[in-house]
Amino acid sequence: MPIPGVWRPSPANRRGSWARPRVGHLFLYLTLLVTSAIAAGSRRTIFADPLPTRYRTQSRFSAALDRPISASWKGVALRAILRRLSREREVAILLDRRVDPEQLIEIDTGERTFASAVDGIARLAHLAVSRVGNCLIVAPLPAAFRLRTLVALREGELAEPNLDAFDRLARLKTLRATIRWDDLDRPVDVVRTIGRQFGLSIAGIEQIPHDLWAGAVCPEATAAEALSLVLNQFDLTFEWTDHGGGVRLVAIPPSVAIERKYALHGKPAGDALRMLRSKIEGIDADIRDGKLVVRGSVEQLEIVASILGIAKGSVHNTGKRPSTPLERQSFTLQAHGVSLRDLFDELRKQGLTIQYDAEQLQKAGIDLTQKVSIDLPQLPAPQFFKRLLDPFSLTCHFTHTAVVIEPK
Repeated sequence: MPIPGVWRPSPANRRGSWARPRVGHLFLYLTLLVTSAIAAGSRRTIFADPLPTRYRTQSRFSAALDRPISASWKGVALRAILRRLSREREVAILLDRRVDPEQLIEIDTGERTFASAVDGIARLAHLAVSRVGNCLIVAPLPAAFRLRTLVALREGELAEPNLDAFDRLARLKTLRATIRWDDLDRPVDVVRTIGRQFGLSIAGIEQIPHDLWAGAVCPEATAAEALSLVLNQFDLTFEWTDHGGGVRLVAIPPSVAIERKYALHGKPAGDALRMLRSKIEGIDADIRDGKLVVRGSVEQLEIVASILGIAKGSVHNTGKRPSTPLERQSFTLQAHGVSLRDLFDELRKQGLTIQYDAEQLQKAGIDLTQKVSIDLPQLPAPQFFKRLLDPFSLTCHFTHTAVVIEPK
């Protein structure tokens, strides 16, 4: 008699194959959060680690991502780790269908934020993490990097002026619904559920191949978020039809980008272009009519705004007195998709004296060109730099005015 297992699609055979679940040892130390936002859960499950019964949303979701965690796993399946983290923190984490959920992970996170820990786990599996609405999505790099941009494009299309469908479009922009499915549900049925929840007809649904999914929940998602989270896993997106009364599934185009214009406020155009191109790999930017025009992903545009000083994306010193020793000051930081070297340069631009020996770091195996994403709340300098540097096997010590960075 066959032993029940996990349905895992094979790249060469869409019918998939049965694989016996692997069991490892898990050591997890968490500061648990006890409040939550909504009730949810999976009604049918074949996995040992169940989904959360409640999920955090909006500000509670953001707060959960910023809370510290210290955890260690050795030889534990990726899906088991993510489900355990999801349940303990009541945070929705979706694993892309193309990822092998049974690959074994070995990691000691050290003390860092929950979001940073999930990012570190994803990197070990050569994956990336994208945050969409109230969900974290762990996916292959191309799929993760385009997801937020796809959502932004579809939601932006709802802002198009159309007096005949104004009420319907306005409703689609603000309406949220919790979408859930059970273990072994079909994605085609998930898309139909989303259509029913938002009153949308679905055309082109035959483009979704047969598959059986692990259960998951998308808490309080917009129509664009819910559809994109599912369709992106099949290299699909959608077009609005019938003035927001329906959608038509279409293939994701080769280039997914948003165009935005930025006023330079007297800054030399050539300098602005050179700076962007040196800091953001592959950025598409030029000058038109005295304005900087950029085409890129949501993450790239956030970096552009940060570089131009019009949005968060750089470190902020929240200390009150410049004469206060560095280790007694506080800092906060947000940065996405920049190299470690550029991050240190940005710290310097904010008035911090950062010292390190690039040759010493290189000999220790530290790659200063690796892309990083950091989101740290306001913290005293010792805790701030520990959480910043630990994921990269770096440490530091303070002088009165400088931070000296060294390999561990």
